[in-house]
Amino acid sequence: MTKLSVLSLIVLMPIITVRAVENETAKEQLPHYKLEVGQELVYEGSSHFQYDGGSFETKEQTTYWVTRQNNDGSWHVVGHNENAFQSLHKGEKEGSSEHKREAFGGFDLFPDGHLANVPESLDDQLVTAIFFKFPDDIALARAGWEDEKDAGDKSLYRLAPRSDPASGKWIFEKTAKGVFNAVYLSTSKSLIYFDPKRGLITKIESENSQGYGFKGTGTGRIELKSVNKKSGEWTAQFAQEADAFLQAKAATHKAKDSIREGAKPEETIAAAEKMLRDNRQKIKLPMIEAQFETELTQLQESGKYLIKQKKTEDELLNKAAADWQTTDIEGKKHALADYRGKVVVLDFWYRGCGWCIRAMPQIKEVSDHFRDKPVAVLGMNTDPAEKDARFVADKLKLNYPTLKAEGLPEKYKVSGFPTLVIIDQKGIVRARHVGYSPKLREEVIKTIDGLLASEAGK
Repeated sequence: MTKLSVLSLIVLMPIITVRAVENETAKEQLPHYKLEVGQELVYEGSSHFQYDGGSFETKEQTTYWVTRQNNDGSWHVVGHNENAFQSLHKGEKEGSSEHKREAFGGFDLFPDGHLANVPESLDDQLVTAIFFKFPDDIALARAGWEDEKDAGDKSLYRLAPRSDPASGKWIFEKTAKGVFNAVYLSTSKSLIYFDPKRGLITKIESENSQGYGFKGTGTGRIELKSVNKKSGEWTAQFAQEADAFLQAKAATHKAKDSIREGAKPEETIAAAEKMLRDNRQKIKLPMIEAQFETELTQLQESGKYLIKQKKTEDELLNKAAADWQTTDIEGKKHALADYRGKVVVLDFWYRGCGWCIRAMPQIKEVSDHFRDKPVAVLGMNTDPAEKDARFVADKLKLNYPTLKAEGLPEKYKVSGFPTLVIIDQKGIVRARHVGYSPKLREEVIKTIDGLLASEAGK
């Protein structure tokens, strides 16, 4: 090593050491959740949204119980959310209506806010309003970072200017930047207050607006109301019974999925009902017993729907697809007959359907996945105003044609949106997907791959 190299190294060593200390200090300053087994956290919230024809109001309470510490350093948390939604209408249809709903589920939370084992059925509001992943360093906290739950749901976080980490004052800004914001001309911003000593979020203040449909503005607030400590005996019993319920709930969802995949609905629902009743008999805590009752009621209601859907599919699947002719929003003519020899995916949607919009990033991925294959993805829009279809297609940069489909859903017995109908190369309807699923992309690709492989094997 030359004298210059040695001298350079000696000069650089203090700088490297200082930076290392700074980085280590920054890591130590980063906020972390601090939970304890047996804790009960109670949050209460409310919101108000005013628009030209009336208003929406919500009141909710969310309770979290920390039931165990896992070997990987995370905590297992069980949450219960109760939400009351009230709408007030003005004008000719003046009046009010109220809806109540609840969600119950479990997940694992790491000190840095990373979440694991979150079931698909768990309401987002039950988790992501209060728990989110913190940045890896102070610089990123100040510059801002992204959190994307799926292809259509994105939030931006950054340290608010009023924050003062050195004195323990942590305030984060959260801005929604998902597909809903683009399509519904909406904004949603929140200030999230974090107490580093308690290791908990203590307050969330939000403002939102919407420029399509219900045009108006609103505010919301969530506050930590109490932190209690349950006895070890109660926590152990609650953890056992909550796990038993969540396992039973997962089994009922698996039963519903099996019906969609071809299982006999009446027999499958009956078996799932018996499983729920048998497990309910082992429960002692009224709170968990109530969850079994709720799940049983929902299973019975969804069972009727699934049986009806099964009958509709029997009338539709494995039969020749109804013929049609129409134009796309660019004026080009399209007919089903034009696509003979290709697998055709018909995505029935309209702008006001939130689940349709949320599914579109996945539909785009399906279209891109089969870009060089004999597959045609077609958006079947039912909006009366062409400008709505064009707006969505432009905003989301859809990579497949958007067709004018008024009157066409009836040909395929579409009663709910979104509905995807998959037609094989010979014009036979082979699959139908109703509603949104975070696994929609995988399910559709699997179906199409099977049809392509079947044709190639001939």
